[in-house]
Amino acid sequence: MKILIMNCLIMFLLNSCATNYEKAFLAKYEFEDFSQFKEVDMFFRGNNKENNLVIYGYAPDLINNTSKAEFYLIVLNNQNHEIVEMDWKLIENNVKADTIKLQQLAQTFIMYRIPRLNVDTAGNVFVYLKDVETLALVRFANENELQKRSKEVKWINIKHNWYKRR
Repeated sequence: MKILIMNCLIMFLLNSCATNYEKAFLAKYEFEDFSQFKEVDMFFRGNNKENNLVIYGYAPDLINNTSKAEFYLIVLNNQNHEIVEMDWKLIENNVKADTIKLQQLAQTFIMYRIPRLNVDTAGNVFVYLKDVETLALVRFANENELQKRSKEVKWINIKHNWYKRR
């Protein structure tokens, strides 16, 4: 019985912390313009052995031939968020990529202090607050996108145009 009560208490505290983090994120970024991240998926993967921040993901719109792209890796200085290392993992080397734009996106992304951000081609914003696999919040680009996605998943409206899975 004690174990059951303890487990319930732990689950309550974890859910409460997640809810508080959602509220804090929305309080700060509720009306943020994420359009610069359209067709970009960014993941914070932690710190490397030099304590620099490691980000990777997929940004096909920043490459002139998306069939030749796989993903990118960016390492930012933990103190000033300057680029330490940047590497496009490409199938072919003769591909032009907008590395300046990707650097700017990485520096903006790290300021959100979230593990993952994805903006799809329609402009829907997917925010991950807990880890890179657990979707926390979604802001739909328009009512049509909400209706289309509601066929797949049931959504709870959190605030204005922000939703989370039911």
